[in-house]
Amino acid sequence: MRFLPKVNPLFEKSSASTVSIPDFFEKLHTSSFTGYVYHSALKFEFYGVLAIGKLLCAYCCDGAREKSGFEALALLCDTVILTGGDIIAYCMSTDLAVSAHAQIVGKRLFSGEEVRQIDIKGVLARLKSQGVNGVVRFYTTERSAMMFYKDGVPIGFYYDAADSLESSPDESRIIAALPGARVEICTTRTLEELLQYDLLQMVNLSKLWEAARARDAAVRPNMVGTSEPPGAVPDDQKLLDLIDDISEVASAYLSREGRIIVEKRVRELGGPLILLDHDKCSRLIAHIEADALEINSYARIDEMIDLMRSEISSRLAV
Repeated sequence: MRFLPKVNPLFEKSSASTVSIPDFFEKLHTSSFTGYVYHSALKFEFYGVLAIGKLLCAYCCDGAREKSGFEALALLCDTVILTGGDIIAYCMSTDLAVSAHAQIVGKRLFSGEEVRQIDIKGVLARLKSQGVNGVVRFYTTERSAMMFYKDGVPIGFYYDAADSLESSPDESRIIAALPGARVEICTTRTLEELLQYDLLQMVNLSKLWEAARARDAAVRPNMVGTSEPPGAVPDDQKLLDLIDDISEVASAYLSREGRIIVEKRVRELGGPLILLDHDKCSRLIAHIEADALEINSYARIDEMIDLMRSEISSRLAV
């Protein structure tokens, strides 16, 4: 579970069983929503942080697995369809959304070390000198407090279940001084850098949603559905659509050259049917990864490859 401020809700907690996930995020996008989305069902929790309508990150945990990005959105669709749950969105400023991104998927400088074993004053001084964007969280088993940072300077404070942000660090200091208190420090990139990444443009939520609905129909006993029976071989058009989708993922990370790589390697290895052969599909992904690294080793190639694998796995499972 991630700890984030629960202030300024966009709407009261709603039943997710009445929500279409693609339509839900489309409305957040068109309204330029800034803040985070929280969904819970049984042991499952999902967080999505948006800024100006762009989905900067997605993260979920079901108690045993933690997933992010494409896989988190796929699991969200599955969970909403299977179990419903509750969903709510909290509004934030763009600066706080950056801090929320840090808390959800950012780099962890400290991950629960005891406060008494750390030179906290020295650490906070380094955050200031390095112009860090992120969150400092002090906590015990019963208390929790957060300090939000922009360019190395605190911009707000939040503790426990307060109904608003605080302008004073007093409560954070009190909690940091409690016996056994621990500290977590998470950082991330600037808003301008984060806005270059929008999951809603990189992931086809409608296809994820339809795939989740088809899987649900396939496992329900005595249900007459329109999806293919288990074990059916996808037709040529579905394979072509899948090739087009992973080409879109590649172009999102590598521009036009990404699409060229995918199309070239698919053609060389035997065409779309290679996706149905585990070994050939693995070779395809390996070739794409090697080509992508040659073009731009600084791009998030690991992330791109994970998205492709997840797309192939989810689509061919339908």
